[in-house]
Amino acid sequence: MELKTLKYFLTVASELNITKAARKLNISQPPLSRQLSLLEEELGVQLFVRGKRRIQLTEEGKYLAQQAEHILNLAEHTAQQLEEMKQQTVKGTLLLGVTETCSASVLPAILPDFKTFYPQISYDIWCGNSNDVCRRIKEGITDIGIIRAPLDEQNFETVFLKTETWIAIVSRQHPLAGQTGVSLERLSREPLFIPSRQPLQSEILNWFSSASESYQIFALYNQLAGIIPLIAQNTGVAICPESVKLYTDDRRLAYLKITEPEPTSHLYMICGRNRLLSAGAKAFWNYVKLSFDTTAPSSENR
Repeated sequence: MELKTLKYFLTVASELNITKAARKLNISQPPLSRQLSLLEEELGVQLFVRGKRRIQLTEEGKYLAQQAEHILNLAEHTAQQLEEMKQQTVKGTLLLGVTETCSASVLPAILPDFKTFYPQISYDIWCGNSNDVCRRIKEGITDIGIIRAPLDEQNFETVFLKTETWIAIVSRQHPLAGQTGVSLERLSREPLFIPSRQPLQSEILNWFSSASESYQIFALYNQLAGIIPLIAQNTGVAICPESVKLYTDDRRLAYLKITEPEPTSHLYMICGRNRLLSAGAKAFWNYVKLSFDTTAPSSENR
């Protein structure tokens, strides 16, 4: 597959009309149709269902459109970074992958000052859970990630950033709202919202299993933004990292420190192991590493 052919395919997939796509690409319709047919022959699948006025993507076509977008973005980013390396300049776009809470906890402490040193760098910040960020780094579509442990350190270079405590979030109308701390045993009597990411989910379930004979998991969440309105309406109690306080409304929510015991989590900056970073990504990596000159936690505390 050539990049030009993928660009043609994506344009047709977007327009769902050969004539409009050809006009947008500034080529005639017959060569475009021929390129699509050759692509289908090369891949051995049907990518379009052709109608009189419009065409539709097959399931194979939808999948290729998704992958082609990643491939073209990666090719563009690679060309840009090679040009910067040739010119020995530190500029361009830095592809960052973050989680909601890691972003709130780390980026405000880094980007404003980093921007003064490297004003020509811009940022493409993608937000997902830690597993998604790791996957994107492995696929080469994200340069650097900021995630929460646990993680597979065999595949990544890592820099320990900081330790955070876990807290419980309740509505201002909740009976616990007037307290500053709460035990796991007391929380076990409430409908609980906990992270859906499997390693964190297992870790939290172990807390409650040790603290109480029974507990109620009301819902799993992968993004806090989707459940905060439910917590504010007193639907249940959310277990989340302390940094959630940085971007939620304390007029509607109360934050309780979890005690007996006090659980913590660790934040890391990661990149692909043995992967050559662009000039901008390398500058960011080194700057963050110096800014968070912190001793990593021992393995038994991770």
